[in-house]
Amino acid sequence: MSKKVQLENNEKEGVFYIENNGELVGKMIFRHTGSKQITIDHTEVTDDETGKGLGKEMVTEAVSYARKEGLTIVPSCPFVAHVFDKNANFKDVL
Repeated sequence: MSKKVQLENNEKEGVFYIENNGELVGKMIFRHTGSKQITIDHTEVTDDETGKGLGKEMVTEAVSYARKEGLTIVPSCPFVAHVFDKNANFKDVL
């Protein structure tokens, strides 16, 4: 049972997602909104996986991706904004 965060991305938009035994159990959708900026619009996790930290795992992966690529993140999704508010160590990518 693998729940590693994966990324699909193109020059306009992308999604961080988690599968469990081949079934999509969480996704976080973003858009490229500048040459060095992404806006995270939506996060969702299946009912069975709610409360297990998958949303935060995807946010953490997005932060790692932003740092690696030299990007900033606009957290327009309320969940993502909440995670950023609670984690001072993510502020460098805002």
